[in-house]
Amino acid sequence: MATSKPPGVQDSAAPPARRRLAPEDREHQIVQAATAFFARKGFDASTRELAGELGITQPLLYRYFPTKEALVDRVYEDVFVRRWNPEWEEWLADRSVPLPERLKRYLKDYARFVLRGEWVRIFIYAGLSRGGINQKYLARLRERHFVVIARELRHSHDIPEPRNAQEEDEEVELVWAMHSSVFYIGVRKWIYELPTPRNLERLIDMRVDAFIAGVPVVLKAQRS
Repeated sequence: MATSKPPGVQDSAAPPARRRLAPEDREHQIVQAATAFFARKGFDASTRELAGELGITQPLLYRYFPTKEALVDRVYEDVFVRRWNPEWEEWLADRSVPLPERLKRYLKDYARFVLRGEWVRIFIYAGLSRGGINQKYLARLRERHFVVIARELRHSHDIPEPRNAQEEDEEVELVWAMHSSVFYIGVRKWIYELPTPRNLERLIDMRVDAFIAGVPVVLKAQRS
């Protein structure tokens, strides 16, 4: 004889009802999940597996992003473009503030932007299989930051202008070396799983001071 259940008690074997999301909420959920997914598994991982982790069908995923490339482009936009601080360029170009102070403020804020596990891992995976992502980002970084820093360094230390493309590239390389040392802290932590400095702001101050103390001397000597 069948027994009746008290009111409000459901069969434990019944699957929970799937909550319907508004389209914009579903799209945001997909992008956030795809960012974490690609950071863990790289860009060669399948959208079928991603859909499985989200608990949705692959056709539903493709309703929002018709191709994997479209989803990757959206992840790039979300991780590398939308979180970009437009004030960085203003800080770097503000000659009312001494250049060392500008660089320290900028690099400390930039470190908060890039020194995240997902950011570092996605950037590394992109370099291995999706070079276009890195090239777009680094081209933007070069033109908006490295070239500006080199210009401001010449202005603040009376360094002669580069006489040719090679000298221009060399001064940008020196800026890039200083700048990339901040990103490399993230590589040590999230790729190599090595200890990293506890006081990052102090380290950034020291790196900027070393850059200011050495690079102008080198560039003046090369262009004398």
